[in-house]
Parts: sequence; C-alpha cells; structure tokens
Amino acid sequence: MIISREMFNPMYALFRTSPGDRVTYTINPSSHCNPNHLSYFKFVGRIVAKAVYDNRLLECYFTR
Repeated sequence: MIISREMFNPMYALFRTSPGDRVTYTINPSSHCNPNHLSYFKFVGRIVAKAVYDNRLLECYFTR
C-alpha cells in the first residue's frame, strides 16, 4: 500500500493529476527530467500488474 501511494508522489515527477477532475492520474510530460524515469515506469507497471493479478485494489485511477 505504501508503494502504491509513493508511485504518485509529485517529487518523482512520474504522474500528475488530470486537470479536469484531480482524481485520475496521467503520465507527467516532465517525467524525462529524471534520468531513470523509464526504469521507474517499468517498476510501476510491474506493481500495477501484480495488483491486478492478485485482485487487489490500488488507490488510484488512470486516464486513457
């Protein structure tokens, strides 16, 4: 649960809240400012996939 909250921490610049609703997340266009951003996205993808596989809920919603 802690990891799922930290994935959306603005300090990592990976995701930002959608401008319209402030509830869903979208990829931050400035994520390239972190040189390891691709590795972080790969890690986040694995965490989300594991949660889906284990039928666990994450405290987040994504845009398309």
